[in-house]
Amino acid sequence: MTEASDFDDLPASELKHLVLQLLAENAEQARQIAALRDEVARLKGQKGRPGIKPPSRPSGMERGTSPWRAPGGKGRGKFTPRIGIEERVIAADTPAGSRFNGYESFLVQDLFLRERAIRYRRERWVTPAGRTILAPTPNRGHHSAIRLYS
Repeated sequence: MTEASDFDDLPASELKHLVLQLLAENAEQARQIAALRDEVARLKGQKGRPGIKPPSRPSGMERGTSPWRAPGGKGRGKFTPRIGIEERVIAADTPAGSRFNGYESFLVQDLFLRERAIRYRRERWVTPAGRTILAPTPNRGHHSAIRLYS
C-alpha cells in the first residue's frame, strides 16, 4: 500500500484507479461479511437471509410506470370518497362592512341504514375591526349520539 504522503504526488488518473480498486475491495468484503453472518445464523439454528430471485419479466419499475395505474393517467387524487358527500354551507351573522374570508370545512359521517356524509362549510368573515367571525356548527339533534339497543 502507498504511504499517505505519497498521494499528493500521484496524478488524477492513478488516484481514480486506486479509488476504483478500493471500492471493489470494499464491495467484496461486504459480500464476505454478509456470507459469514448467514453462516453464523445457520450454525446457531436461525434463519438466514431469504433467497430473493429477480423477477422473470419486467415488473414495471424498469419502465418507470406503476402496475396499478394506467399509462398516461393521473394518480389518485387528494381524496377519493367511497360515498357521495353532501355539501352544505352554513351562513354566519356578520356586521355590515365585513369581508368574506373563505370557508372552514369539516366532515361529519353518520351511519344509517344507508351511508351519508355531509361536509359543512362554515362561512368565515373578517370584520372591519379585524376580528374573525365563524359561522356556528349546526345542531345535529338526535343524529349526534349513537344509540345501542340490546
